[in-house]
Amino acid sequence: MNKMQYSGGTLISALKNSHKNPQTGMEYQTIFEKSPVGILYFDNKGLITHCNESCSDILGSPTKKIVGFNIKSSLINKKLKETIKNVFAGESGTFEGECLSTITGKTLTIKVNFTPILDQDGSLLDGIGIFEDVAQRRQVEEITRMNELRLNTLLELHQMHNAPIHEIAEFIIKKAVELTDSKIGYLEFLNDDDNVLEMYYWPKDALTLSTLGDEPFVHPIRSTGLWGEAIRTQNPVIVNRQYTSDETDKISSIYNKTLTRHVMIPILENEQTIAVACVGNKNSDYNESDVHQLTLLMEGIWKILQYMQKIYLQKKSLKVHKVFDSIMTASPAIVFLWKPEKDWPVKFVSENIVQFGYSVDDFMSGKMVYGDIIHPSDLDRVRTEMNRASNEGFSDFSQEYRILTKSGEVKWVDERTLIHNNENGIIDYLQGIIVDITERKQANDFMRIESDLDNALDYKLNLQDAFESVLDSALETKAIDSAVLYLVDEHSGEFDLVAHRGVSERFVDSVSHFSKKTIIANFFMTGYPVYKYFSDISFIIPGKDLSFEGLQAMAFLPIHINDELVAAIALGSHVYIEIPANSRNLIETIANLIGVIISRMKNDSGNRKNTNNMHSLLDALDEIVFIIDVECKILHTNSALHKHLNYSDKDLFMKDYLVLYPPEQESLVLSKLDEIIEEKSSSCDIPLVSKEGIHIPVKTKFTKGDWGGKEVMIATASIVEDPNI
Repeated sequence: MNKMQYSGGTLISALKNSHKNPQTGMEYQTIFEKSPVGILYFDNKGLITHCNESCSDILGSPTKKIVGFNIKSSLINKKLKETIKNVFAGESGTFEGECLSTITGKTLTIKVNFTPILDQDGSLLDGIGIFEDVAQRRQVEEITRMNELRLNTLLELHQMHNAPIHEIAEFIIKKAVELTDSKIGYLEFLNDDDNVLEMYYWPKDALTLSTLGDEPFVHPIRSTGLWGEAIRTQNPVIVNRQYTSDETDKISSIYNKTLTRHVMIPILENEQTIAVACVGNKNSDYNESDVHQLTLLMEGIWKILQYMQKIYLQKKSLKVHKVFDSIMTASPAIVFLWKPEKDWPVKFVSENIVQFGYSVDDFMSGKMVYGDIIHPSDLDRVRTEMNRASNEGFSDFSQEYRILTKSGEVKWVDERTLIHNNENGIIDYLQGIIVDITERKQANDFMRIESDLDNALDYKLNLQDAFESVLDSALETKAIDSAVLYLVDEHSGEFDLVAHRGVSERFVDSVSHFSKKTIIANFFMTGYPVYKYFSDISFIIPGKDLSFEGLQAMAFLPIHINDELVAAIALGSHVYIEIPANSRNLIETIANLIGVIISRMKNDSGNRKNTNNMHSLLDALDEIVFIIDVECKILHTNSALHKHLNYSDKDLFMKDYLVLYPPEQESLVLSKLDEIIEEKSSSCDIPLVSKEGIHIPVKTKFTKGDWGGKEVMIATASIVEDPNI
C-alpha cells in the first residue's frame, strides 16, 4: 500500500498545495487545526514543519517552539527515540508512557502513533505523529480501581457482623493500607471516660509490643505528640518526611519500623473526634487523593459500624433475630414494610430511600407502590418469585432485579425478604431489605468470567473444549455477540481458525485461514489490541466481500506466550457500531488468559492423562457420581448419571448442584448439605431429578476429596429400586 494514500499524507499534501486549490486547502487546514488529537508533521530530516493546536496543548508548548524541533536527533527518551528510528526505516511505530519533554522540561504521559509517508520507490518523504494525552485516562483508571477496592471493603465488612472487634479493626486497617499503597497503619478509638486511646494496628509485627495478642494497645491521649495532631485540629494531617528525634513520642517509639511519612484522618461525630485512622510508610509522598480516598473509606466504614451497632441493639430489644440477621449480612440497606397486595403498597420505608431519588412521602402518601419502581422487564419475574415463596410457605428468600431511580437511572438491587404471618397463619406483612449492588454486579460479572476461564483451564479434557469455553465467556461481555479464535502455526506463521461463535458458516469459510502477509494478520501482529469499524475491514480480504455478515464493530486481539504470537481472537458486534470502552478491559483480560490456557494445556499432557484415567474409572461405575466444588458448582459427572438422568456433561458443567434435585426440596437439600459439611451426616435420601423432571429415588453418600488439586465433595448415588422397602 502506498503510504502516501494514508489520510495524514493526503492532509499534509493538501496543506502544501493549498495555493493550487484554495478552497480545498482551507478545508484541510480546518481539519488539521481543529482536530481533537494532536498532529504534527516532520520532513525526512526529522524537522517538525507543522503542528496543530491540540498537539501544542498536549506538549505544553507554543507551536512556534515545536516547529523547527528535530525529533530525529534531539529526543532523549530511548524508547521514543527507537520508535522514531523505525519511522525513518519506513515502518509505523507507537509509543505510550512517560517521557521528559526536551522542549519544556516537563514530564508528559502520552500515546503517539508515528506513520511514514513514502515515495513510490519506498524512500521517506515525510512523517506524521498523532498524539493523545493519556495522563487523565490513567488517573481515571486509578480512581476507578480505588473506588472498586473501597466498595469491596465495605461489602466485605458487612459480612463480618459476628466477628470480634479486633478482627474488624484489623480488617479495616489492612484495607486502608492497601487503598493508599502504604506499609503500616493503625485505628484508634477514643474513650472519653478514661481519656485514653485504644489502638489496633496492622501488620501484627508493626509494634515492639508482642504481648498484646488481640487486645488493643491503650495509652493516654496526651502521649500522642505529633501523631495526635489530627485529633487536636479535627483535620486530616499529611507528613511527608522522616521524623526528627525531637518529634518522637511514646507512640512513634514503639514502632519496629522507621516512620518516614504518614497521613492521619479524624473520624467525627457531632463535631467530636471519636476515632482516628492513620497509614504510613508509602513509597512516595502522600497527597490530597490519599486523603480523599481514606476519608471516604472511613466515613463509609463508620456509618456501617454505627449501622451494625444500631441493628444489634434493635435486634436485642425486639428479639426478631431472623429479620435483623438478614440486615446485618446485607450491604447498606433500605428497609421496607409492604402490604401483601398487588405490587406491594408500602407501610414503611427508611429515609435512606433518598439514595434512589425518592422521598418517604412518595410511598407513604400512596402516590406510589413499590412495584412502580421495579424495572418493567423484571416486574413479572419478581411477582412470580414473590408468589412462589408465599405459596410454598417460605419464611424468607432473596432475589436480584433492577429498579429505576427517580431520575430514570437503572440500578441492580439485592432484595432480602421476610414473610410475616399472623397467629392464623395468614401473611400480614412483608419486610424487605433492599441493597444497591450495581457496582458489585459489574465486578462479579468480571470475576465470574475470569473464574469460568480458570475452570476451563483446570477441568476441560482437551484444548478444543477449553477454546469453546473461552468463546462462551467472551460472548458474555457487553456488546460482544460473535467471536473467532485462531491458532498461529509456529513454523509458517499462518493463522488457522479453531473455534467460532455467533457467525455464519459462510463467514467462517471466508476467514478460516490466512497467511501472515495479509492485512488481517497485521492487525494481530501489531502487538496490541486493534479496534475497527467493520466497514473499514470488510473489503480487505482479496476476492471476498464480508458485508453479508452484518457486523458493525470488530476487535482484533493478539495472544502471546513469552512474547511469541501463538493465537489470536477476533471479536465482533452485530449491534454496536464500536466496542464500548468498559467492554475492552474485559476482552483484553480474556485474551491474556487464553495464552495461559494454551501454554498450560500443551505442557500438561501427563496430568491430563491421569485425569482421563480417573474419568474412565468413574464411568465404569454403576452408581451415579457427581463432583462439586466448595461453591457447590458441578465439576464432573459420570456415564451412569448421563444414562439415568439424561443430562450431558455440558448440561451440568459449572452449574449449581441444586439443578439435580427437585425445586420444592431446595431448602431440605441445603440443610442436608450443611449437616454433611459439618460431618453430622454423610448420606442423603432426597431423590435426584432427571432432565425431563422425573424423580429418581436414590441413596447418596457424600465424601470429601481432591480433584485437580482442589477440595471437592464427591457424591455417589445408588438407585433405590423400591423406595418403600
